[in-house]
Amino acid sequence: IHRQLCLLLNAENIFHSMADILLREEDLKFASTMVHTLNTILLTSSELFQLRNQLKDLKTPESRNLFCCLYRSWCHNPVTTVSLCFLTQNYKHAYDLIQKFGDLEVTVDFLTEVDKLVQLIECPIFTYLRLQLLDVKNNPYLIKALYGLLMLLPQSSAFQLLSHRLQCVPNPELMQTTDNTKPSTSFKRTAASNIDYTELLQHFEKVQNKHLEARHQRAGRAEQLDRRVVL
Repeated sequence: IHRQLCLLLNAENIFHSMADILLREEDLKFASTMVHTLNTILLTSSELFQLRNQLKDLKTPESRNLFCCLYRSWCHNPVTTVSLCFLTQNYKHAYDLIQKFGDLEVTVDFLTEVDKLVQLIECPIFTYLRLQLLDVKNNPYLIKALYGLLMLLPQSSAFQLLSHRLQCVPNPELMQTTDNTKPSTSFKRTAASNIDYTELLQHFEKVQNKHLEARHQRAGRAEQLDRRVVL
């Protein structure tokens, strides 16, 4: 239904509206599930090719505004937040988020989503990201973020997949060229310099603290129900 809406109406407006609604959603588990679903649609649907390209470089005020709007709702799901940062080439912020994962409650569902993100990185949608691994000098935080995901994973098939990919990262000394006239690709990030990433990171922590509290409340209610059944 959502993909059809994006074909018939303006995809940017639809995602903006959905993100605004989910930001006010009080059922945190539902919000997390919806964010995960919308993120999957955003990253994999052919109908959203133009929107992905718009978000990839964040060259316009509209694209930067959409990123910030999506980010605030995407915070309901930590792994999807990182994938949004990968899509928008905000690699340093992705690394900062992954550093925060050590303070979160790591569950089986959480690790499953990290596993799926690793699988997604190998898909055609992230071809540009894999090619940027060639430019070691200008993309250190991309490599650090991927190593961060690697350290989160148990030694599963996804671990082996990502480990093999990172083994392909070239030695920066071997990639040096004599042509220094070509401008660095890092200019792309200057367009998004007016985004307050510190504030976004604080928002991420705030939302995740709410999720942790809600999970513990659900666990407490379930435990009380079990006790009543036993009695």
